[in-house]
Amino acid sequence: MGVIVGSLAGQNWHRQVRQRGLTGRDAFYYAFGKTVAVGKKYGFSPMGIDFGVMSIAWAHEKDLDELRGKIKDSNLYPMVGFGPVAVSNDAEVRNASLEQIRKNLRIVKSFGARTSNFGCQRNGRVTPSGQIKYAVMQLKEVGKMAADLGIRICQENFDWWDSYELVQISQEVGMANVGIQSDTGNWLIVREDPVEATRRCLPYTMHAHVRDYVLENDTYNGVAVGAGLIDFEKILPLLAEAGRKEDIVFSMEVDTDDRDEDTCAADSYQYLKDWCVKNGHSEALGKK
Repeated sequence: MGVIVGSLAGQNWHRQVRQRGLTGRDAFYYAFGKTVAVGKKYGFSPMGIDFGVMSIAWAHEKDLDELRGKIKDSNLYPMVGFGPVAVSNDAEVRNASLEQIRKNLRIVKSFGARTSNFGCQRNGRVTPSGQIKYAVMQLKEVGKMAADLGIRICQENFDWWDSYELVQISQEVGMANVGIQSDTGNWLIVREDPVEATRRCLPYTMHAHVRDYVLENDTYNGVAVGAGLIDFEKILPLLAEAGRKEDIVFSMEVDTDDRDEDTCAADSYQYLKDWCVKNGHSEALGKK
């Protein structure tokens, strides 16, 4: 068990995809090809690939079979997100969400993915305590579905719940396969210290998005890992601790508004490779 370096494929080159007018299958395979190339260039083995079921909505069963084959042939390790979880007072909305999740988890399973991430789709009319209540209610059901398939599920921190609330939700759900995806940069959005928030969530952490931000133009803007505000020398060892029991994927993410994505990706992957070598994580490079 240990660290696998990966790519949040769609986000890393989303500006290039938009500028080229790519959609559907073409957009997906553009980022897929970039991810495969990164694995080969830097020697990550396997190379993680992080994508969601919604990003392959264009795919029929034949397309899914083809993609599964390409993942295997390219020595990729898939982390497939199952989509949003509706947190609502409306029982019909909650139930419809659960039915869609049931279908999506089967797709996740078909890729051999062990871990699947998600975000909660909240309704602003529900009070903060109510949102947590409904999230716990929904995740107990989703957790059972996932457990039956041998899948772990983890909620990403983005721009709403802080680390205390994410830990509270995980504790109240009380299932070993329901936890947290720790995004190194996003803690800044909810005004938390990324190092302390990462440490707080560590017992429940199953997956990571490794990204850096600078604050400019009133926006947390993506830059190359190591070029921004995040203290990776403190955070990466913490996240690596989550890989002691089961492999953890460090899905590198470039989510920039104006930088060159290829340059940011190259600098980020070189940083991660150097860190793995320096800190004894040769397993990320296919070495035991």
